[in-house]
Amino acid sequence: MTDCCLCDLKGSFLRVTICSHCGLLMLVHEDHRAEFTRAERAMIRMMFPRVKIRWRQRKIHDHAHCHLYLN
Repeated sequence: MTDCCLCDLKGSFLRVTICSHCGLLMLVHEDHRAEFTRAERAMIRMMFPRVKIRWRQRKIHDHAHCHLYLN
């Protein structure tokens, strides 16, 4: 167990979870760092081409993650 609840999620490069604050689907980077690289953002956009992605991190600023609006 670490001090970061996002680091504790299991998965590979991107971990998929539900945000405990807003209830949206959330993609979390496996490494504890603040930002996705440009290449990682492009890959996520290719994986979800018709989905609105919120890149701004409101509550947790030190672990790269994004929220997906599926509707």
